[in-house]
Amino acid sequence: MAKTSMNEEYFDRSAYDNANRQMQLVKQGLPQDAVSVLAREVVRRLAFRMPRSEAPDTLPNPSEIELLCAALLSADEKAADKFIQAARRDGVKASAISSGYVAGAARKLGEMWDADRISFVDVTLACGKLYSIIRGLRHVLAPTFTAGREVRPALFALVPGETHTLGIEIATDHFRRDGWEVDMLVGLDHDMLISKADQRHYQAIVLVANSDRMMQPLTRLSLALRITQPLAHIIVAGSILDHHPDILHLVGAEAAMPDIETAAATLRELLGPAAI
Repeated sequence: MAKTSMNEEYFDRSAYDNANRQMQLVKQGLPQDAVSVLAREVVRRLAFRMPRSEAPDTLPNPSEIELLCAALLSADEKAADKFIQAARRDGVKASAISSGYVAGAARKLGEMWDADRISFVDVTLACGKLYSIIRGLRHVLAPTFTAGREVRPALFALVPGETHTLGIEIATDHFRRDGWEVDMLVGLDHDMLISKADQRHYQAIVLVANSDRMMQPLTRLSLALRITQPLAHIIVAGSILDHHPDILHLVGAEAAMPDIETAAATLRELLGPAAI
């Protein structure tokens, strides 16, 4: 995994760059209404990462949030990065970066969007930067997202709106018979699926979709899980793979699971033999 130093802490440059690329592809490859839904998903998931035990004097004040939002809306692609770097240099803890600065900026951006103080283009640009920062800091921020959760090897989740359940049921049964401790979630709407997944810390999450119309809900689900499960590997499975050769980059996934015969090998390659 490529890492470079960011304020004496590990910064995952590869995850940061991949998130940037994903957001560019999303804006280029999906219609504007779909991009708007995805931008609101990022804002919502980040905005409600509220502080749990931070002392008030460690959290940013309104003027600092305004400055971060200005950096996110700036034409300078690195302005927001530099702002967060400066906060880390000043000794701001990772938990305060997540629940204070990032969450505060997401809430402020949402308010500005709802009040028509910023445009659709502005908010998608700012959301993309916030998302990339979170991905880059995923190793540092992960404990603030997954503290207290039981670790499980894998989750098989049917993308909300998908009605073909037989494939995911067969795959889950196949893995369980092979000794894997895997969970399965089917028939849930988007928010309920995220809520259920949040109860555990998964090493890998397999998202199953079949029809072409599932691209938007698949991408939305992947974005949300990238925020709530920052260290999980995302894998795409199902016949949707046949329709989109660049699906992994658009969804932001690490791997594809095209058939049951190679599925176990795909997971072992990502997680290692100790996962079962």
